[in-house]
Amino acid sequence: MSWLRNLSIYYKINGIIIGMLLLLSIIIGVIMIRSTVSLLDQQIEKRGLEVASYTATLCSNDVLLDDRYALFDLIKKTQNNTDDIRYIFIADSAGHPLAHTFADGFPAGLPLPASPVSGIEEDSGYQIVRYDSNEGPIREVVAPIVNGTIGYVHVGMSENNTQLLLRKKIHELVITTLFICFLAAAAATYLAALIIRPLRRLAVAAEQIRHGNFAVQADIKNEDEVGHLSRVFNTMAASLREKDVENKRLLKELHAKNAMRTVLMNKLITVQEEERKRISRELHDETGQSLASLLAYMKVLLSKLTDDSHKKLLSDARDVAISVLGGLRKMAVELRPPVLDDLGILAAMEKYIRTFGEQHSIAITFDTPESRIFIKNDISLALYRILQECLTNIAKHAKASAVSISLSIDDQIVTMIIQDNGVGIRPGALEAARQKKRLGIYGMKERAELLGGSLSFQSVNDEGTRIAVTLPLTGLE
Repeated sequence: MSWLRNLSIYYKINGIIIGMLLLLSIIIGVIMIRSTVSLLDQQIEKRGLEVASYTATLCSNDVLLDDRYALFDLIKKTQNNTDDIRYIFIADSAGHPLAHTFADGFPAGLPLPASPVSGIEEDSGYQIVRYDSNEGPIREVVAPIVNGTIGYVHVGMSENNTQLLLRKKIHELVITTLFICFLAAAAATYLAALIIRPLRRLAVAAEQIRHGNFAVQADIKNEDEVGHLSRVFNTMAASLREKDVENKRLLKELHAKNAMRTVLMNKLITVQEEERKRISRELHDETGQSLASLLAYMKVLLSKLTDDSHKKLLSDARDVAISVLGGLRKMAVELRPPVLDDLGILAAMEKYIRTFGEQHSIAITFDTPESRIFIKNDISLALYRILQECLTNIAKHAKASAVSISLSIDDQIVTMIIQDNGVGIRPGALEAARQKKRLGIYGMKERAELLGGSLSFQSVNDEGTRIAVTLPLTGLE
């Protein structure tokens, strides 16, 4: 019945009105037909009784005189004067026919009782028998002549005329019902149009609101329920229009704040990278050179000492200084690898990957474009920092034994994919990390989005994690 629920109100109203009218017409028609049939039955019985009683009164003398010609003449004239009479015959008290109107002789199959006297009703004085013949239903009325002492008059009333009249009335009733249904359909169509037209206007207005036109207003022509609905709709549209203006204002402010935030974040990242570069240079050039000079002096001093205990103490101090110098140089490289500025992103990534794999005993494969590429500084820095963060997370949490890294450029888009075979990211781990302010993945994603790119990851328990970074090459050099 889903089609019925989806049917237009226009057709539902027409269907209900016409359906109720048809149902009412059928009920009234059945009642009228039954009443007509009953009335016609009573009328035919009444006419048959009148004819039988009249004939029985007139023919009594002729029966006593056995004047069969007079009897035939009487019943023939009576039959000719009434269309419904199929036959009349007069029988004596023993049931033997005295006169009849059958042209071909008295029918042998006529269902007559041997002695109709037993069937005569005492209160009415007559008998009615209904049977079917080859010409249709016959209703026979039997009236006694002088209380049945000398005979009986049998009048056979045919129901053919009655059936024809009944069919004619039924035909007229059907035609009238169809005409009334046609008028009802026209009225229902007009009524449905009156009801549906404002609803359709409301639907059109609602569709315009759905497309963002909050200035639309519904016409209010009546004060009925539809008019009230239109008034409520207009109030809602006005409220939505005010909300839309407010939302646009807030959205404009939000865009301005986001633009300012992006500018500030880019400046912050730039300042951070510049500070890293300055600290790296100072560690490498100043602090590193100072430690190198100190090591040289310690070496000269060590060669001039003669006391073994002093030599061992100075040697241990020199080893500590060498270790500190190595840590400073490593820190300087991690803060800002010189190879990134000197040889480009590929060389910097290859060196970092090789060093990282050796330190953490992880097999790392790195696929790069065949041709040499040069990428703008901010894109290179973003790729390098994201690579550092990913590999650091893998070493800390993934328990991976192998990592594959690929870098490709296609249609001014650089894509870096990092895939490990570790334990993956457990459900809820990202939310827990966010609550604990460990925002490594979110920081990488934000850094990519600041450059107009994106970062996505897929993780399956015990099957590893796949991180994909895409950045637009807006400044390919």
